[in-house]
Amino acid sequence: MGIDASPEDVEHKLVDFSSANTRIFLFDGLEDLLQDLIESDAQRQALRVLLIDCLDWLRSLRGRPLGLVIFVRRDLVQSAIRQNDKQFFARYRDYELKWNHFEALRLALWVAQRSGALPEFTPEEVATAKNQDLSMMLHPLWGEKMGSPKSREARSDGWFLAALSDFNEQIQARDIVTFLRESAAFSMDDSRWPTRLLAPAAMRKALVQCSLDKIRAIREESPQVGELLSHLDGLPSDKKRIPFIPEQVELSSQNLEILASNGVVFREEDQYWIPEIFRHGLSFKATGRPKILAIANLVRQRNNLD
Repeated sequence: MGIDASPEDVEHKLVDFSSANTRIFLFDGLEDLLQDLIESDAQRQALRVLLIDCLDWLRSLRGRPLGLVIFVRRDLVQSAIRQNDKQFFARYRDYELKWNHFEALRLALWVAQRSGALPEFTPEEVATAKNQDLSMMLHPLWGEKMGSPKSREARSDGWFLAALSDFNEQIQARDIVTFLRESAAFSMDDSRWPTRLLAPAAMRKALVQCSLDKIRAIREESPQVGELLSHLDGLPSDKKRIPFIPEQVELSSQNLEILASNGVVFREEDQYWIPEIFRHGLSFKATGRPKILAIANLVRQRNNLD
């Protein structure tokens, strides 16, 4: 439902529109409408006006029960608001739609139960489970650690979260489902872990397909970020090492800032890291053993400080 109005009478018609009850304007599917956002100044301006000017204007209408809800991808906001985008994201941080780590573990448990691979827990047991309880429930799936219980390997649930999260600490449901599917397939040929369903080596191998699917999806959803990922993917193999410096990957500080805002890179002093969920699909090699949990903890500390 829309309102047929001109700039001269729009406020009057909005008053009539809202007089009966509280009204909420809802915008969704903007990525389909604004497909040329990167190249089109007009489309960027239109989105910027919608995100900033419309909200400020609605706030100025005293006593008008009007609201505005906009569902929009992070990368579209960055294209439209090229200055002070961090301030904008900070302002609406509480309204971000993203999975937290506890919900990601619950999804892994739910998928394993639905497949029949794990015994059924009651909805009440899952709903009231704390972090430690949920971790114990998942031990039959992937064990306590990415090795024997007495080894110095990482805890399996912590490794899982760090490996599938980007550097904005976001983890997507589709990546979790892909990971479980691929891990299960590789585990069929590994009989060394009779007390768990997913073998550690299989879980590590599964990251390759997860990463490839992740990059493919981003190329379709976010052309700007996808173009930068294609650039990284096309680099010679001798330049595909982490950590890296900007000159090594031939990217400007602005391009690296776009990647950082989308969780693809993380700057530590003068070097940059790539999360596992992107590193494998881009064929970047780590110097020494990948510091999955160490970098994830550093990212978490930095985000908490910000």
